[in-house]
Amino acid sequence: MSKYISLTAIGKDRPGIVGAITKVLYELKCNIEDSTMTILHGQFAMILIVELPLSITLKKLSSDISKKAKRLGLSVSYSPVASVKKKKEKINPYVISVYGADKTGIVYNISKYLAGKKINITDVQTAVTNSKIGKTYIMLIEAQFPEKISVQKVSSELAEISKSLGLSISINKAESSEI
Repeated sequence: MSKYISLTAIGKDRPGIVGAITKVLYELKCNIEDSTMTILHGQFAMILIVELPLSITLKKLSSDISKKAKRLGLSVSYSPVASVKKKKEKINPYVISVYGADKTGIVYNISKYLAGKKINITDVQTAVTNSKIGKTYIMLIEAQFPEKISVQKVSSELAEISKSLGLSISINKAESSEI
């Protein structure tokens, strides 16, 4: 039976981080099952779901990675994963786009509403951009809508939330394929 762990690493962005961490995994014959990696405010962040060979302990993996992580200035953490479900095609996927002036509570208010409607958020990306007219907050949410929910009603209710926050929100059907 395979062992799975989640490996999370974060630190100041610089070239070579992905290569260094994945070299250790490759040398230990670990398989990366799923991953996301990004740069947030100059910090590189990665989350990997890794299948460990039965012969490799978490202690061995941690020891080998910590040597590289220390040189790269990375903070690394590990968590056991009980089981790994293979990715299924997303069901009823939508993209919710949010634009407006940056302020506290945008992510909270929108995610609270979506949770109340049993809409599952599968990915969120946020950024603040600078333009000639000032700073603009942008949030893109990928979500799975329940089959029987009225997208028109959700759109209408989100429009009310957007007014109270001074935002522009739109919902668009997304393609259901994954990479």
